[in-house]
Amino acid sequence: MFVSCEKQGPPQQVLIGKFREVDDFTFTDQQARPLEADSLRGKVWIANFIFTSCAAECLVLSARFAELQRLFAEEDNLAFVSFSVDPQTDTPERLGQFANRWHADPEKWFFLTGEAAEVDALVKNSFLLPLTRNPIEAGKLMSERFIHSNRFAIVDRSGSVRAYVEGLEPAATSSISRIVVELLNESPEITPEIR
Repeated sequence: MFVSCEKQGPPQQVLIGKFREVDDFTFTDQQARPLEADSLRGKVWIANFIFTSCAAECLVLSARFAELQRLFAEEDNLAFVSFSVDPQTDTPERLGQFANRWHADPEKWFFLTGEAAEVDALVKNSFLLPLTRNPIEAGKLMSERFIHSNRFAIVDRSGSVRAYVEGLEPAATSSISRIVVELLNESPEITPEIR
């Protein structure tokens, strides 16, 4: 299967709001452990969407996560979640090798794989991002057989998506850092507008 990252027109760099609560999920991480959405409750977490055989954009997205992991190394209430959009290829073992490349802390940065239909539903329905394996739909979005978004989704302590940041923008790391700090300082029961 040929896989590609989103390469459409210029996206908005940052989108802020209260979008949707992330649906329940259970996927397998890079150490072959199950990870459920509920285990992330109470933490701010950042999601990205990658595949290990990508030789371009996904490397940039993973490098951004590695930098954010370094910047927030002492923060226990922050997690990083990389969902594989090519779960047929990305076994836990392969994800583990990829995680090692980025010096991912396995207790804070989770590389997840699962059934393709479940991954697709989560990306489209919870994160409201494009993902397709259908050649006709892909042709409408761009002329590739498979696409996914390069946006990071930032999720608050209650499990709601609060912001999207275009991962390929040079200022992505600083934009994400600012939003994460605001969400970490937010009272769990109060969800004010991020500035």
